[in-house]
Parts: sequence; structure tokens; C-alpha cells
Amino acid sequence: MKKVVIVGSGTAGLISAAMIKTYWGDRVDVSLYHDASKGTISVGESTTPYIHAFLSFFGIPENEIIRELDVTVKLGIDFKNWIPNQSYFHGFGAVNLEGKRDDSPSTYSILNDEFNGGFLYNEPTDTVPETLFNDFSHALHIDTKQFIDFLTKKLEGKINLVDDLVEDVVVENGNISRIICKNSGVVEGDLFIDASGFNRILFQHLDPKWNDMSRYLPIDRAIPQQVPYEFDGKLPSYTVSEATENGWIWKIPIGDRYGTGYLYSSKFTSDEDAREKYNQWLIDNFNTQLETDRIIKYKPGYYEDYWIGNCLAVGLSSGFVEPLESTGIHLIIKQMYDLIFFNSNLENLSFNRKSANLINRELYVDIINFVALHYCTNRNDSEFWRHMTSNKLEWVQDLEEKCKYEFLDITIFRNNPTRSLWTLDSYIAVTHGLNMLSKDAIKKHLESKVDGNQFFYGGDQILDVTKQLHQYSIDKKNELKYMSHSEALKAMSY
Repeated sequence: MKKVVIVGSGTAGLISAAMIKTYWGDRVDVSLYHDASKGTISVGESTTPYIHAFLSFFGIPENEIIRELDVTVKLGIDFKNWIPNQSYFHGFGAVNLEGKRDDSPSTYSILNDEFNGGFLYNEPTDTVPETLFNDFSHALHIDTKQFIDFLTKKLEGKINLVDDLVEDVVVENGNISRIICKNSGVVEGDLFIDASGFNRILFQHLDPKWNDMSRYLPIDRAIPQQVPYEFDGKLPSYTVSEATENGWIWKIPIGDRYGTGYLYSSKFTSDEDAREKYNQWLIDNFNTQLETDRIIKYKPGYYEDYWIGNCLAVGLSSGFVEPLESTGIHLIIKQMYDLIFFNSNLENLSFNRKSANLINRELYVDIINFVALHYCTNRNDSEFWRHMTSNKLEWVQDLEEKCKYEFLDITIFRNNPTRSLWTLDSYIAVTHGLNMLSKDAIKKHLESKVDGNQFFYGGDQILDVTKQLHQYSIDKKNELKYMSHSEALKAMSY
């Protein structure tokens, strides 16, 4: 039997425990150590559609989590003021070049194939087609504390959950041989997982190499606050990310409240100024005041290897950049999938460790590239924005230049075959939302593919299919009963 020791009982620790026990069952003994007095970050309330991979893996039906938790559907992110006085929508799934789902037939709709096109509904929206609730790409907004309690209850009797303080970590020959806990004493294990967040209780002892990304993504502070709110039946189905003078503010609808928070860079504004600006935003938007002294501090970047010896750093322990695209839980799930994939037989924990580290490294690079892409804007109203627009990653600069002359297609990303976080539609939504794409280049692209090929529709075919799908969607919508987001959630809570 293999003994797995996890340090940290937040989202990262519990997801890790759930996936390990689900896959290996009684072949492994899982013990999770945490200091209950320390609490958790508990602000990662927005997810990507990848959340369903975990729910399916762990055997949790979507209707159960909707019934048990204050969950709302997330159809994408509404980006406000990233270009002054403008907004665009990054939706999940196929979108048109207005950066949102749209019922109107569009000359430039992106339909790579008949499965990736489909029905286009107005987004953002407070209505969800009853019969299609499970058929479109969506993520979830989840109350983090509720989610932690939910997973803890699900794991009762399956793992050993120990409230204890880790006082020392013993490393021998590049591996963790044991940890010393205040009450439990010596704890040995075959595999150790650091899910302790920014504390990195285990991983810091393994001399990991840090990749600092603060030059390109300098945001390193967050002030969170929950705001009670009466939605009056109009429950939003999307996250809002609103750019400000020195950073951005998130707004996430959950239950009878909004989860909000202000992210900023300590290099360009003080904590006092940030609190003042955030307080004014709360007054303007919710007629309420900032009520917390809490400031979450972190270093933007990631460890070169998340797996050293017999220890994995999962989630925040492995690195962190601003949560602009809600990738925190996505990263945890992917890291655990890779552990399972490369060590399914539990015979040799070092087998393909280099490959797993490479994949994780490229995943972080992909996240950083995509987040940095959002800063390709013409904002220059502060030192922060002038820095962001003048210190772009080389990859982002190349993509920005390419957008002037070419339409984005899959060939642009062929040099990175491991790219898995976002589809081409996501890149199109963001680049077009930031006015980077040239419509002349789009038109030229479509016209060059008159006959199409085995992978893409031709230009004429795109127009024809778009019209057909538009008419079909109108006919179908006339047959459907529509309901509000709140009603849809209630209907799913069976």
C-alpha cells in the first residue's frame, strides 16, 4: 500500500485527495493534515468548464452540486473598460467576431465545423433554454467555503483528516522522508502533496527554481469582499472583470451575494490608495463600504518544476498569476490528472516525472500568455497601464502584429501542441474584443477558402451554414420554453 500525505485542506488539498482515492481506491492510504486555525484563501469562486471534468471523475452529478451549494452558471466573462468606455465578452464555445454569442446572422461567424458552430444565444443573458441547459459549454460560480465543506463531507471515511500543525520537514536524498507534526509527531509517506497555498510548507524545503513573472504581470495584491445583494430574479450568468486605474475588480454572482475583489500592483499603488479606490467602487456600485482589513499578498510566477522527488506542489503552492481567467481550480485538476496519468500503476513515482513537469510548465506559460494578451489595450491613463502596454511578452507582441494582417486560425498554435486551456474561439473573442483583429484580414481569410477542406468550411460555406443555423435556431427557439437563470437552477435541483 502506498501512503499519500497531503498538507492543506483547502480546495487544492481536497480535490487532490478526491481524485487520488477515486482512481486508486484502497491501493492508497490518504492522510490530509491541516491547521484549522489558519483558514484558507477561499476567494476562488469562478471556474472554467474544466470543473465538469472533476465532477464527473469524482462522480458528482451537476444537479447535486446545484442542489447542495449556492451555485450559478457561468457562460463567460464580461470585460469592462479594458479599452476605455468599451466592453467585450469572452464566452465559452463558438462565438462570433463581436466577441459574444449572437442570434443575428454574421458574415464573419466562426464555424470550424458543424459541431463547433451550433446555436448562438444572446450573451450575457438572464435566460437559459430549458432543454439545452446541459448542452452548452459552461462553467460554475461556487461558494468556496461551501465547496470545501461539501468535499470534506464526501471524503468522510475515505481519508484521514487530521487537524495538526506541521512543525518540521525532513528531506533525505532529494525526497521528503517524513514530516513532524505538533500533535501527531513523526508522519512518514511515500508521496507528499503540498496543498498549503502560498505557505508552501513542504515544497520550500526542496530548493525549487522560481520563474518570476512580475515584469509582465506585476499585479501582486488582492482585497476581497462579499457584498449581500438582492437579484430580484435577474441572476447574471457571467463573471465581470472591470479594469480600473491601477488594476481590475472582479464581480461574481453567488446565491444572494456578489463575491468581489480588487487586484492591483504594489509597484504602482499603495495599499492605502488601493483600499480607498476599492471603497469608492463599492460605494458607487453597491452603496456599501469596504469592511475588511484583509489583503492577500503573493508573488506572480511559478516553479520550474511542480514535482520534485516524491513531492508535488499543487495549486497555489506551485505558483500563481492574477486570476483573470479563473484558472485556479482548472490548474489543480490538470496537475492531479497528470500525476495519475504518469503513475497509474503506482510502481515507480519517478516514472515520466520530467514529462509531467514539462506539461505543467507549458500549462503555466499558456496561462501567462493568455492573461498577458488581455493587456493589449490602448489604455494609458496611469503609470500602471503605460507599463502594461510597453512591457509585453514576446509571444503577445508577435500575436498582436499577426492580427493586423492575418485572421487567427489553428495554424498559429501548431508550434505548441500541448495547448489545452482555451480553444481558438477564446483567442478570437479576446483579440477581437481588444480591436486587434483586422476585418479585412478576416474577409481575405474567408475568401481564400471558397472550397474549404477536410478541417474548415470555405468562405462561401461558412456564410451558407451560418444562415442555415440561424434559421434553424429561430425555428427551434420558437418551440422552446425559456426560463430565467434562477428558474433553470431551481429546475436542475432535483
